[in-house]
Amino acid sequence: MVLAHELRHTRRINSANNPVWMDALRILLGLFLFTKGMFFLEHVTDIFNLFNSSQGVLYTGKSHVLPSMVHMVGGLMIAFGMLTRLALLCQIPILIGALLIVNPLRDGAQASYAEVIPSLFITALILFFMIKGPGRYSIDNKVLRQRQPKEE
Repeated sequence: MVLAHELRHTRRINSANNPVWMDALRILLGLFLFTKGMFFLEHVTDIFNLFNSSQGVLYTGKSHVLPSMVHMVGGLMIAFGMLTRLALLCQIPILIGALLIVNPLRDGAQASYAEVIPSLFITALILFFMIKGPGRYSIDNKVLRQRQPKEE
């Protein structure tokens, strides 16, 4: 009997209990990824030249469209907190590609860390939110999470 009473009053630990600053950071991450996707679409020729100089690493025909769309749609999903972990998971291959393929090709052996460090930071944030969850101000929390009935 005491065990049932203790279970009723224990507070579930979930992402709805994250601090508000985590929600603000998630929203900023989503908006950054959205703007990065817009940047990819605006600078198609730069991306084409970058991939073309890599001597056939990737087929460059429409190679800019997939990262652009994933960043834009995924960034908005992350900012609104809708299917957040799925949207974060879709960002990982693009960021790994940026870390392993694009950044070393841009500067060759004299790699400048001006693009590598932000890529690492964004990858770390994505992994952080994969673990911590979307937070209390998200569609995942407000709409999709099952509510437990309140007991009196």
